[in-house]
Amino acid sequence: MKRILRNCRVYDGTGNSWYEADIAISGERIERIGNVAGFTAEEEIDVQLLAVAPGFIDIHTHSDNAPFVPELSKGKILQGVTTEVIGNCGMSAYPVNPANAHLLKQYVSSIFGEIEWSWHSLSEYAKVCSSMGMVTNLVPLVGHGAVRIAAMGFEKRPPTTKEMETMKQLVAKTMEEGAFGLSSGLIYPPGVFCSTEELIELSRVGREHGGIYATHMRNESDQVVEAVEETIAIGRSAAIPVQISHHKAAGKQNWGKPKITVAMIKQARANGIDVDMDLYPYTAGSTLLSALLPPWCHEGGVQEMLQRLRDPEIRQKIANDMECGIPGWENIAKNAGWDQVFIASAKYRKELEGKSMKDIARERGQDPVTALCDILIDEEGIATMVIFMMSEDDVRFIMKQSETMIGSDGIPDPGKTHPRYFGTFARVLGHYTRDEKVLCLEDAIRKMTSLPAKKLGLQDRGMIREGSFADLVVFDPNIVADAATYDSPSETAIGFHHVFVNGTPIVRDGEFQLVKKGRFIKKA
Repeated sequence: MKRILRNCRVYDGTGNSWYEADIAISGERIERIGNVAGFTAEEEIDVQLLAVAPGFIDIHTHSDNAPFVPELSKGKILQGVTTEVIGNCGMSAYPVNPANAHLLKQYVSSIFGEIEWSWHSLSEYAKVCSSMGMVTNLVPLVGHGAVRIAAMGFEKRPPTTKEMETMKQLVAKTMEEGAFGLSSGLIYPPGVFCSTEELIELSRVGREHGGIYATHMRNESDQVVEAVEETIAIGRSAAIPVQISHHKAAGKQNWGKPKITVAMIKQARANGIDVDMDLYPYTAGSTLLSALLPPWCHEGGVQEMLQRLRDPEIRQKIANDMECGIPGWENIAKNAGWDQVFIASAKYRKELEGKSMKDIARERGQDPVTALCDILIDEEGIATMVIFMMSEDDVRFIMKQSETMIGSDGIPDPGKTHPRYFGTFARVLGHYTRDEKVLCLEDAIRKMTSLPAKKLGLQDRGMIREGSFADLVVFDPNIVADAATYDSPSETAIGFHHVFVNGTPIVRDGEFQLVKKGRFIKKA
């Protein structure tokens, strides 16, 4: 179908100043920009000088289950997101070794929920997603955690020579099937058990196939500087472009450290190492509730973890380790405080959602560690949390950097999830750009469009130009805003009039239509 968007105020994604133009769309692509005289269209839409930008690319998501819960994509589309990068933090649904498939399913269960698995490879997973249809485009990474589980389960040791070779073959095969890079989650098992050398070897394979290395670093709090050093070293040694996921400094004692880490990133770039970062615009994070536990608790997988939590002596050891710390371990609960840890989603005990661990423990007459262990057992390990631990000044500082992209880190979850899934991009455009003037609108859009597209090597997306896919968002910069809050995290953003995915309107006059025109994009 052919359409014309009339009277557009075009923000083309490059960071350049806007200009007025008409945009002609033919099928999935932009055919003409500017003078569209002679272009015959079945439909014309007068956008009345509203902002028209490329569809936003969410570079860091956990929307791996989006095709299975398409109605939740409303939260992304209604803030202009048309493309989502999945397989982050070392967690991907592929590759699958049938012998260890149960371990991988348990590993990503908090993201995927209760769905039937019928795939073993990225190619097979992509076919399943495509057959179901997708609202947004999906761009895959291959997770180091999934690769390690396939090769050696949840073993807390270095890989053997044979296991290392298996991992390298799995990364190579998944890259050949279309992955855009390798991701790691180094606070989660089994990533927490790996060495820098292991990551370098696997990243070299990713580099051979033109991929990037995206990492949830080993530490984002007391040792965040050392974690950035390790990340830069991986980029240098593997000669691979690096993406630091959701960069932050967690815990009051670490606020201000981004001034050090950002300087390190800029120096690395000056030295020829391609390092960038992304950020979500909130002072609270969200992840698996089990991430509060010491690393040794996770050895062997979820079921062995749950078995340990039933042992009173082991619970005491957990309490001691959480109070005293373990060298090199990011002790999230100690950094934030139990009053800052809130249950976001629970599989069975929905009444816990939105409550702090401190309040839950008090209501139960327990200490927080005992309450944590009981909840994880009751929920079969499937629970997530929201945790307040960052400085607003640090968020603003990181956001302003030219190397920073915007990523929601959101999970399509029907629980009392983090508001970032429904609000990230609208919050940057409204609160931080229009109201607080942290960014100008052109640069805010660049961070959501051409910058991630270039990082990924994503062809024909991220900029408004003739021949590109017609992923477009039409919004009012004067009223755009996030409505999602921690108390009501599923409120959709306001100010978005139209959103097109591959030339088809999914949002018309502010109304979401459950139309599946997204693509599963594979790296060429």
